[in-house]
Amino acid sequence: MVRSTVRIPLAVGAAAMAAAVVTGCSSDTVTVSGNPASITAAPATSPGAAPTDTPTLQTSGAPAFGTPSSTPTGPPLLTGVDLRASLPTATALPAGWTIKGNGNQVDTGTTINEYRADPPQIKEPCNQMRLAGTIFSQGYKVSGAMNEVYDGENMVQVYLAAYRPGDAAQLLGDLRAYAERCKTFTGKSVDGKPIPMTVTLKPVPGLGDEAFDMKKVPTGPYSSDEIVVTRIGDRVLFLSGDDILGRLPNIMQLAVPLVKTIK
Repeated sequence: MVRSTVRIPLAVGAAAMAAAVVTGCSSDTVTVSGNPASITAAPATSPGAAPTDTPTLQTSGAPAFGTPSSTPTGPPLLTGVDLRASLPTATALPAGWTIKGNGNQVDTGTTINEYRADPPQIKEPCNQMRLAGTIFSQGYKVSGAMNEVYDGENMVQVYLAAYRPGDAAQLLGDLRAYAERCKTFTGKSVDGKPIPMTVTLKPVPGLGDEAFDMKKVPTGPYSSDEIVVTRIGDRVLFLSGDDILGRLPNIMQLAVPLVKTIK
């Protein structure tokens, strides 16, 4: 079918592009972890000999410096491998939606991100805004998994992230504040032309524990972006797409059944 309208992608700032590259290629690659080496004191070499303080390297067993003073409470944090099991499969998709191959699946493996970073959107300039789960998930995240689905031609990025108790709700609050702060701003086209931008955020009642639909719409023949963000307990599902092919995908049609499959 011949399209009469061509959507021109907007330029993306260096900060947003860097975040996308790190998240999509580095953070979400499978990692392998093993037991860290620990250090213990060597025993005396013969009866009656004075103990030595020279440490020796031990590659297995209990850590030399003791165990944590308290045992963590609550359910264990989910890893990227855990989250990958909840990514959409062909049988979970609505009619007309497909997965190409394995959907370009990636995840953060079996490790947990110990560093609790603030979301970049707290301070990020509005003209760096990029509506994608690989970007929006970053604040406070401990793990993540991603794949891609199609509504026949338009691609939707599916990103599922896990957080420590309370952090998922905090993240959604931060993202709502970001949308409010950046209701209108001036972006740039790929050739540097200033483009007035409008950002809207609408709550989606009845979807998960809380959800919103956010859109970034330019003035003129440029591509618009949309993301539906849904919190399910301490996990967040991000569904994002654009209208570079002439129309936005029906993300809400996808969101409703997918949220139900996340246990």
